[in-house]
Amino acid sequence: MENKTEEVKVEEIKNEETGKVETQATEKKDEGKVEVEMISKEEAQKMVDGALKKKLPPKEEMDAFKQWKESQKTEADKQAEKDRTNQEKDTKLTELQKENTVLKKGVANDELDYVVFKVSKMEGEFDDNLDKFLKDNPKYLSKEESKVVQTTGVKTNNSIAKEGGVMAILKQKHPDLYE
Repeated sequence: MENKTEEVKVEEIKNEETGKVETQATEKKDEGKVEVEMISKEEAQKMVDGALKKKLPPKEEMDAFKQWKESQKTEADKQAEKDRTNQEKDTKLTELQKENTVLKKGVANDELDYVVFKVSKMEGEFDDNLDKFLKDNPKYLSKEESKVVQTTGVKTNNSIAKEGGVMAILKQKHPDLYE
């Protein structure tokens, strides 16, 4: 009798992106052989959806329950929820104002989050702390404002750079025509 009992195991593949297939193994103990039956992800999803539909109430009942639950809230609960959402909005607004101030001071975009974090942790007013922090750490300012000039070691003719464009090139190649 023990030989004919079957065990069914369903294994879920943890990496859905590479596998896309789930396996269902059936072991028969009468000869020690193992049969592996493959089912697709869609079939497995249909099986799960079917099981969930049996246990969940219809959508209309769920909506009615949500409405009932909302009606059971007291005024204090509703006010607490409004206060919480207002607090979240105020926090977000404050963060955006800080980021805007930091950007206006000339901080590089890559360093924005770090500078806002560091300055926010300092004691005192944000603007005063930002000025002090940037004075002590000018490396966080964007490169456009610091105007660092790098040379490549190649000598260039400055007359082209002064005049620019096609006229400068023509004057360089044919100086006798443009005297």
